[in-house]
Amino acid sequence: MSHPVVLGFAVALFALLASHVIAADLPGWRPHMIRQGDGKGGWITRDAQLQFLSVPPEEGAKPLAFGLGAGSSTAFGLVQADNGDVVFAGTWTPRGGTESTSIAISADRGATWSKLTPIPGITGRPMNLSNLGGGTLSFVTDKRYYSHDHGRTWPDSVEHPATSTGLPFMLEGNAWLDRDEQGHATTVYEIGWHYKPEGKHPEKDAWGFFRHSKDGGRTWQSEVCPPQWKMPVTYEGTEYVRGVSEGAVVRAANGDLVAALRTDMHPRFFNRETADHFEGTGISISKDDGKTWSPINVLFEAGRMHANLLRMPNDDLVMTVTVRIDLENGELASYRRGCEAIVSRDHGVTWEHDRKFILDQWEFHDPAHPAIGPCGHLYSVVLDDGSILTAHNNYLVTMASLIRWQP
Repeated sequence: MSHPVVLGFAVALFALLASHVIAADLPGWRPHMIRQGDGKGGWITRDAQLQFLSVPPEEGAKPLAFGLGAGSSTAFGLVQADNGDVVFAGTWTPRGGTESTSIAISADRGATWSKLTPIPGITGRPMNLSNLGGGTLSFVTDKRYYSHDHGRTWPDSVEHPATSTGLPFMLEGNAWLDRDEQGHATTVYEIGWHYKPEGKHPEKDAWGFFRHSKDGGRTWQSEVCPPQWKMPVTYEGTEYVRGVSEGAVVRAANGDLVAALRTDMHPRFFNRETADHFEGTGISISKDDGKTWSPINVLFEAGRMHANLLRMPNDDLVMTVTVRIDLENGELASYRRGCEAIVSRDHGVTWEHDRKFILDQWEFHDPAHPAIGPCGHLYSVVLDDGSILTAHNNYLVTMASLIRWQP
């Protein structure tokens, strides 16, 4: 006899996949509802738009169940170029094939897109997609690659240097670019990290680094490994040091640099499966262009990460995060997965948790692997009309989700 919980999950999953595939067959925006906390423990609904960036079907391939046989697209970057085009950077993995770095371009703020196209000779996940001005864009995989035609071709590259310790400077998040009056980048700030070879994850701590470039990422200077990005933790009588890994950075209107950092797992979660889903997100602020940083203000102890930071036209700061596990006070609060956003109106010092936005959500639970969160990685950009375009990845759908919304 079928177990009612399992049967109910199967029906829900079927409905979710079927509805998403139907939507994917219809290009362009569709109505979408997001929720926002009302500051009193309740919710209000707000109108938004959603679509899926699908991959072209493989020639001669027959689709699998629900039509999901062509392959998968995954989002890692969004940027609006100087000519107004919105550029999507991600990966396309054909069914049975290998992941390739791919680009799609929209001339109408994301309503319609060019074919998601692999970039010849480049593989890997494109991180820190940035508009350097004058038609030049860049992202990092194994190297830093450049386009000089608003994202159409990527013929130029330089090495992505390691940290001063000789270990990799790994990236995920978003850089901040100071600009001149013509919109050209004068300084690029970025956050990276690595683990030292000794020890094992998740017990060993990550090392976060900050540096800047005056030539669009070709050379780097003033690297720091802030001691404030280490957090001593005592748990059940044992002392641990927790660090930070991936990071996003934005310059607030008061001149401070604000960093959103992925924090190492608290020791209480060490025995959990799929360790990195139990990492969290914290804020650190620099008042001297990144030379020194404040201690980390932990916003989410666990379950929410992949932060992206934006500065809005009214100078509010917006952080979007992936919700891999909905945890509160160390316990499972719901089966909800998806992505959320929170706002700061005081240059990153405090954040409005009670007025957070739930941008996308779905229920998921695998009793055999309760820590699995089938979502991850996101990127957001403020468009020239003041709206936000957020791309994130729902691994049940196998297509990157795009949400256009207003905070």
